[in-house]
Amino acid sequence: MLLMKRCFFALLIFCIAGGNVAAQKWVPKITKVGESAISKGGIGKGIMQTSRQLQETAKRNVVNHQKTEDIINKINIVSAYNKDLVEKGPQLVKASKAVVLPPQVKNSNKPRKDKISQEQMLNRFLSYVVIESQSVDEPDMNSFPMTFGQKLIAQLIYNEVKSFGGSGVKVTLSDDYYVYIDIPSNIKKKVPSILFMAHMDVTPEAPGKGIKPMVHRNYDGGDIKLPGGITLSPNSPQGAHLKDLKGKTIVTSDGTTLLGADDKTGCAVLVSMVEELIKNPNFQHGRVMVALSQNEDVGKAAMRYDPKVFGDKPDIVIDIDGSTFDQYSIANFTAIGQTYYFKGNKAHPSSGKKNRFADALTAASYFIGLVPPEINPSAREGKEGYIHCYSMTNPISANGDTIKTDYVVKVRLRYFDQQEGTYQKKLMEDNLQKVQVAFPYVEVKKTDDQLQYENIAYSMPDFVPDLVKKAAHDAGMDMREKYARGGTTSAMMVARFPDIMPGGSDFYSGQNAEHSCYEWACIEELLQIVDVTENIITELININVK
Repeated sequence: MLLMKRCFFALLIFCIAGGNVAAQKWVPKITKVGESAISKGGIGKGIMQTSRQLQETAKRNVVNHQKTEDIINKINIVSAYNKDLVEKGPQLVKASKAVVLPPQVKNSNKPRKDKISQEQMLNRFLSYVVIESQSVDEPDMNSFPMTFGQKLIAQLIYNEVKSFGGSGVKVTLSDDYYVYIDIPSNIKKKVPSILFMAHMDVTPEAPGKGIKPMVHRNYDGGDIKLPGGITLSPNSPQGAHLKDLKGKTIVTSDGTTLLGADDKTGCAVLVSMVEELIKNPNFQHGRVMVALSQNEDVGKAAMRYDPKVFGDKPDIVIDIDGSTFDQYSIANFTAIGQTYYFKGNKAHPSSGKKNRFADALTAASYFIGLVPPEINPSAREGKEGYIHCYSMTNPISANGDTIKTDYVVKVRLRYFDQQEGTYQKKLMEDNLQKVQVAFPYVEVKKTDDQLQYENIAYSMPDFVPDLVKKAAHDAGMDMREKYARGGTTSAMMVARFPDIMPGGSDFYSGQNAEHSCYEWACIEELLQIVDVTENIITELININVK
């Protein structure tokens, strides 16, 4: 520990002195010690506190904004970056200059009393997005892979929340790197308990290595040209909401990677909410719980959630993971996954009937073609469900060899209405029988249906939609109901824990153009969404528990 402290402060002295050469020399050595310390949770809190103190000192002594921000950035990189520093320390120290914050501009907004500042929110969000926490999409649905970056952001947030203190507040970091926060009620009246959720991983569907966030202060309302060669425009689908945000603070990547706003905006909002609740004892509230999950972007957020941590079933659930600024969900698809195995053989087709030729390729293709085109995703919208045969591949043997005679077809069933779901399942059963009649020598096996996520509408308390709408309105965000054509953390939880988890509404977290290199967020909106969450907590005091 003493060695870690000495090395850490030595690096900071070199950075502040402008010693890039020294930093390149020492970062790899210090990081090896730091990685061990962080994994044990021993010094993370101290590093975070020291980083904040040094940032404030640097700002008080500012002469050259650019140089100050360089220093602050190096401190953040050392405090919160990942194990790539061990392998590529010198290169990343050099690359970290691209994460420079632009010079400060005078902020005309009045300070928020008893609340975190815009700069605090910005620094929190930046410290999260620079961590490469992409999840891994493995074919085995029972696996639960965990990258170093996923572990690192969980440890960082755990240490951060622990540093807030708070009477009776429990903060748990599970073996699967979920973060659980439990804030007890501070009022005598029994009011509904609430569980807020977000996820710490980011999607593997877009480039996510070497994230370099860029801060665009006092946004001028025009195109944002990024170094990576792309332009984020308010006239494009990805940037349409920018039209409403002139003069605000926008954060993007450099255009070569995603930003990670999905769902590190949600994480930043909820950690900020927790900080404000803990540090403002006059804020009255019931029991407030927060769960930050992993592997949501590969459909596994519920897999390692541990309901025993909180014990009691929450009365309501709110998911902070939406990407539409003026909508909140009151329902979503029920999602069923189906897998069909078509087993063929190598009989010669010239004597196919005699040799009982099992043509698995044609049988699988025929099966897919039996799905009416009018219920294909390309023909459906609104509250209409669909059937999507999205994959046909050769299976892999236990030895790792491709079985070229056989085919595996994967199918998605999506529906809002249970009657439509019954129709979809019956249709696929009938289609399977037709294939077995048409291709009697092909053996077809179907695995059990997999409930991937459930419709939150089936178990959401009736008062939740109006509660969310009023809380958002009171925070200056008018939202309307939507039927989400996708899944959320809450929907995954309901599928896995139907008797423990009620359906939860999902609303805007501040993320935009998610799963792409155009991804962006507005810092002022994150603060506004904190207000929405706190308004929900306040409104719950007026609701009686049966």
